[in-house]
Amino acid sequence: MFETGWNLGKVKPQKTTTNDKRNKKRTQEQVAYTEKKKRKLNNISKISKNQEPNQLDKNKPKKYAQSIKDEKLKEHHQIGQNKQMIISKKSKSKNTHSPFADADDFDNSEESAKEVLLNPEKLKNGKLEKMRKKLSEGKFRWINEQLYTITGSKALEMFQENPQLFDEYHDGFRSVVESWPVNPVDLILLYLKQKSEEIIVADLGCGEGKIGLESPNKVLSFDLVAKHDKVIVCDIAKLPIPDSFFDIVIFCLSLMGTNYVEFLKEAYRVLKPSGELKIAEVVSRFSDINKFIEVLAEIGFKLMKKDNSNKMFIMFDFAKKKSNKTKKLQSHHAAELLKPCVYKRR
Repeated sequence: MFETGWNLGKVKPQKTTTNDKRNKKRTQEQVAYTEKKKRKLNNISKISKNQEPNQLDKNKPKKYAQSIKDEKLKEHHQIGQNKQMIISKKSKSKNTHSPFADADDFDNSEESAKEVLLNPEKLKNGKLEKMRKKLSEGKFRWINEQLYTITGSKALEMFQENPQLFDEYHDGFRSVVESWPVNPVDLILLYLKQKSEEIIVADLGCGEGKIGLESPNKVLSFDLVAKHDKVIVCDIAKLPIPDSFFDIVIFCLSLMGTNYVEFLKEAYRVLKPSGELKIAEVVSRFSDINKFIEVLAEIGFKLMKKDNSNKMFIMFDFAKKKSNKTKKLQSHHAAELLKPCVYKRR
């Protein structure tokens, strides 16, 4: 019997070749890569939904991103303009670069903000006016210091060289006196109205010459500068007037020079016998009131009345003695009894 070498009863499985393994591996890698790509796309999609507009711009085409950027710049510019038109209620700090920063009537309320926007010049002018006032006060204090620390003749020279200083000084002086309860000039005018209209009065250091303008009596006004045509310009230590000419001589806040004793001696010369000397002076200037009265007595005056009822100034009424036989006055000692008048910063 013929025999074959085949076994037909069982079929053996074929062995996997090397190529088959490689193909299978490649297929798995492709599937894995595809899955990874899908996951990445899904993640990008999720992130995009949560991103801010400015972050999304990075994922968009350049032209589109540039157009978005331009729109944002315009929007930002508009917001900036709107912010300049609004003053926040919550803002407590002042803008030091603003012309309104130090204005007294500045208020952070909405109504004030509207007023500033509608009338910006109002507050700007208010600040300028405040600055001018400070400069004016500073100049007044400087001129005032000069007048109290130099002689009358030096003061005359100063005003002759710079006449505008006289107006600047009296503008400041007026604002100071207006804050007082009573102006001594008004008290003197009241006194003169009770006197005969025939008397002759000298107002020494008259300033703006209010007594001469408003008194019913015949008044000759003297000062370093003529504010009007009724004022005689001179150094009041050397009056162009003969002896024993006046019935009343007035010093109203005008004993200013370092040689004020010479002013008092000149007053004695031009007064008639028994004539009146009226002095009003700032209280704080006196280092010793009694010694000041003694100085006047040595010059030849007798104290008739002293009124210190006003807290800002004191008033004296003296009469000229018929004869003065007292010893010669030492002027340099007497000058120390009246201190310079210093006006504080306000």
